[in-house]
Amino acid sequence: MEAEGLPVTRMGDPRKVSNSFDVVVVGAGVVGASAAFHLAKLGGVKVCVVDRGPVCGGGTAKSCAIVRSHYSIATNTLFTLASLEMFRNFQDYLGDGEVDSGFVNSGYLIVAGEGELAGRLKANLDMQAGVGAETYEIDKTEAKRLHPGLRLDDVALIGYEPKSGYADPYLTTSGFIKAARNLGIELRTDCEAQQVLTAGGRVTGLRTAQGDIEAGQVLLAVGPWTRGLAEGLIPDLPLEVSRHVVLTFRGAAPYEKTTPIVKDLTTANKMYFRPASGGVVLVGTGDHGDPVASPDAMDENTPQDLVLLQGGQLTRRVEGFEDAELTASWIGPYDITPDWNPVLGPVEAVSGLSIAYGFSGHGFKLAPAVGKALAQSMLGEATVVPLEGYRLGRFADDEPLRGAYGIGSIS
Repeated sequence: MEAEGLPVTRMGDPRKVSNSFDVVVVGAGVVGASAAFHLAKLGGVKVCVVDRGPVCGGGTAKSCAIVRSHYSIATNTLFTLASLEMFRNFQDYLGDGEVDSGFVNSGYLIVAGEGELAGRLKANLDMQAGVGAETYEIDKTEAKRLHPGLRLDDVALIGYEPKSGYADPYLTTSGFIKAARNLGIELRTDCEAQQVLTAGGRVTGLRTAQGDIEAGQVLLAVGPWTRGLAEGLIPDLPLEVSRHVVLTFRGAAPYEKTTPIVKDLTTANKMYFRPASGGVVLVGTGDHGDPVASPDAMDENTPQDLVLLQGGQLTRRVEGFEDAELTASWIGPYDITPDWNPVLGPVEAVSGLSIAYGFSGHGFKLAPAVGKALAQSMLGEATVVPLEGYRLGRFADDEPLRGAYGIGSIS
C-alpha cells in the first residue's frame, strides 16, 4: 500500500533521477539501515540513505548488542520478539546467504535480590509470557548449571530467556544495508545532512553538504544527533544525551562465548555482562550515565572509580575475577527521553517527517522490528507493533511509557 499523497517511483522506473527520491533516511546506523531495507522490501519505493560518516559509524558502533526480550512494557517485548526472530534467521529474512548478524544464542539471565524488585521481576516474567516470550523463573541450581561460575547467595529470583543472546553491530547494520542495496536503495556515506527542507508544512527534501535531495518523506534516524536536524521543526525536543562507559575484563579462565548474559538488578547501576571476543567479559551499566551537552563532545577518559566498581561487582557475582585484568574500554552515547523509551513515527506538525530517537540504550535489540514498523508507517500500512504509544506527543499529553524498574535501559 502506498502512503496517501506520496508519489511513488518504482525501482527501475525510467523517471529516476539521481537527486530525487521518495524517501530519504538520515542515518546509516542499525535503525536507519533496517528502515531502508523494509521500505524497499515492502513498498518498492525509491530510497536514499545518507550519513555524515560510514555505515555503522555512530552510536550503533558502540552498542553492546544484547538481544533480549525482558521489558516491563508489553510493546517493547513485542518489538524484541519480532527482532529476535530476525536476528536468529538473518540470512533467510534478508534473502541473502552471504550476510550475517553475528548472533550468538547464549541465553539471558536476570537476577534480583529480596524486596520490591523481585516482585517486579516476577510480574514482568508473567507479562512477557502472556505476550508470547519464552521466559520463565528458574532456581539457583538451574542457573548454576547454565552459568557454573555464578555466585547467587544474595539472589531471591532468577529469570531466564533461552533464545536470547547478542549479535555484532557492524555485521547486522551492514547486512541490512547490503540487502537494501540489492533492492535498489542508494547509499551516500560521508554526506552530512544539514537541514530538512519544507514548504507549506510539508517535507520537500533534505539539504546535505553535497547538495539538496528532493523527497516527499524524510526519516531522521540519528539518535543522539536528532536535535540538530529537528531544530526549528520540533520545538523543545525532549532529548537528553548521556555518556556511558563499557569495560572488558579478562578473568582467570577464558569466558566462553555461549555463557549466558547476566543482568544484575541487585546492583545500583543495574550492571550487565556478557561474553566478548577473545575470552573476555564485557561489562556495562543500565543507569543514567553522565549527561553531556553533545554526543560529539564526550570525555573519552575511562573513570578509574568505575573500573574498580564494576570489577568489584563482577567479582561478587562471578567466580574467577578476583584478579581480573581490564583489557579494553570505550565510550558511547545514550539518547534519552523523559520516560526512557523511544519516540517513533510521524511528526504531526510536519507532514512527511518521521523520527526515531530516544532509544535510551534499547536501540540495537529493537532495531530490526522498529525499522519494519517505521517503514510500514511511512507506507501507510498497519505496523508490526502499534506505534501510538511511542508518539512524540505523549509527553505533552502526560501519557509516558513508564517501566517498572525506574530510569535505566530495562524499561
